[in-house]
Amino acid sequence: MNESWEGFAERMQRLNPLFELGRGMEVGELKPYIQTILMQVLLTIFYRELNDDDQRRKSDIKYIVEDTIKQMKLLADEKQIERITSGLLYSGKEEFSRPFEAYYYDEVRQNWETQVFRYVTMDEVYTNLEIGNSLVYKLTDVAQEMIFMSREMAEEFSITIEQLYSIQLIKNGNFRKATRNLDHLISRVNRLMAKEFSFRQEMTNNPKILLIEAERQRADNRIEIEKQFEEEKNHFRTITSMIEKTKRQNAEDDVVHRELVLLQEKIGHSRALHDRFAKLVIQNISYEMKLKAENPSLFWENSLVSFREHMYENWFLKEGVQAFSEVETILSPLFSPKNAFIFPLDWIWGEQEFDEREQIDVTEEDEEKEHIVEKRITNWDSVVKAWSYVFQFLQVNKEFSLTDLSELPLEVQDLWFEESETIDLWMMFDKKPLKVQVLHRNEATISDEREILLYKLMQEYAQFEQFEGLKIYTEFDHRAEPFVWYEMKITPFKICVEEERQQ
Repeated sequence: MNESWEGFAERMQRLNPLFELGRGMEVGELKPYIQTILMQVLLTIFYRELNDDDQRRKSDIKYIVEDTIKQMKLLADEKQIERITSGLLYSGKEEFSRPFEAYYYDEVRQNWETQVFRYVTMDEVYTNLEIGNSLVYKLTDVAQEMIFMSREMAEEFSITIEQLYSIQLIKNGNFRKATRNLDHLISRVNRLMAKEFSFRQEMTNNPKILLIEAERQRADNRIEIEKQFEEEKNHFRTITSMIEKTKRQNAEDDVVHRELVLLQEKIGHSRALHDRFAKLVIQNISYEMKLKAENPSLFWENSLVSFREHMYENWFLKEGVQAFSEVETILSPLFSPKNAFIFPLDWIWGEQEFDEREQIDVTEEDEEKEHIVEKRITNWDSVVKAWSYVFQFLQVNKEFSLTDLSELPLEVQDLWFEESETIDLWMMFDKKPLKVQVLHRNEATISDEREILLYKLMQEYAQFEQFEGLKIYTEFDHRAEPFVWYEMKITPFKICVEEERQQ
């Protein structure tokens, strides 16, 4: 495939929300300005969310639209303002509250797909529908992506990178821009704190979540996390020191002095939030360790299928059975197993009896012969080529079953029988979930064959580098029949991909 097509679908999914912003709105003479108006409205909501301002209801957004139009020295009547407001919240009529849709071309599957998205969604922290409050909105990840795309760099930075970016701006004397950049840092910390609160609640309600959220278990690397927080504290100290030094150097410049005062206040707020976030993370780690100590049985290695969980709890209790004969069919093998025929021990010994009358002439040549063991070498080129179709499918659908492979052309299926390791790797993915971290490693240091496969895939196909940092795990359907493929009976599980949860 031409390199210009690589990642094309992903690019379009990032750009479509920007292309669709305000599209199709009937707002008369405001039509040429609608995207600019809506972008400013999104920015206003973003900054209110950043500053913990809950004035983000529909009525508030309507006033934001009205103020934006006035600020831009445009004219609009009540009907146009209402149309712009509702057009940001949903597509079409209000009573249906439909999301927005856009088409994009998938270069892997070579067909057109539909992307569904929203610009704003309910803010669970500030919305309390139980007491009759109105919805409070916040930006979705799609809208935040648009905000960050409009910056100098097109992705949301980590805390450390935001700090280093601010330090560089201060060094260059761009104090106002450094102040604005700290808003992004505050937003980042606020969202991470919200995730930590949510994770703490999940651990409290169901400790088993720690089995699923394997990548969130940070007790083993607590020292590294504390070291990272200390490094970020040092960056705050550096920024504060630079501001104090610059204030002394520009004591007579009132304009610079005012900008530095604002920057100092923003740093103080950012630093306080960061300290709260660090404390919350360490508390969650301590709570996680406590849960493990008090409930060790929850964290023992479990087999793929548990009779109690998969059969009794998830099937019998939830769905029931149509006839008692079904229960008998399930339980009878447990109490009345039919053992396979076993050769009697006498027969086995009989096979080993030695006839002393037989004499074997052993020549010196035979004694000198060396037993040469040939080591079988895996043809990784064949394995990688076969699995490349799997990961192309995962890029688009986020999950893959061998039943999907059986629908591909025969020449693709034949690749799976060239090397035994190709199919062996399928069963290896049924281990613990795998967090992909192979891109910058030395192949000689990798022992897990799943990681070796991913490493070689990324070396051969650059498009698979997007799996770096993601989690690969399996899902099992206890009601599915074993899948028979070319006389092989295979467990009916799927390989799935989950995006990394930022810490």
